[in-house]
Amino acid sequence: MSEVLIYNLPPEKDAKVKLLCRKFGFDSRSIEKAEFGYTLGYLLGLSQDDSTRDGEDFGEEMLYLAELRGGMLNLFLDQLRRKKLSVPLKAIQTDRNIGFTSRELYRELCAEREAIARGTTQHQG
Repeated sequence: MSEVLIYNLPPEKDAKVKLLCRKFGFDSRSIEKAEFGYTLGYLLGLSQDDSTRDGEDFGEEMLYLAELRGGMLNLFLDQLRRKKLSVPLKAIQTDRNIGFTSRELYRELCAEREAIARGTTQHQG
């Protein structure tokens, strides 16, 4: 089942993203800071391991897109753009990241963003 995990969106934006998910037939849920230490697999109901790992919380907006494939993924992302529901950090479910906690995913996405920014600035000068 396709599901979108939602992080740190203001209430109005959160409601709009959830409405869009319903239109696509996706489940969606806002993840609270108290849940950031659980693995994404556990949050999605794919793992019974309810152990948590420590780490720093984050306040930046993020979406985790589980089981959205091909055309549905592209249509959903297109609708986010059309509705001006910009979320800076987005990740799709992979075999590698399903075992991450939300905090670990956030750190990974930030590292990728920084690497892209460094690559972009290196080619400018």
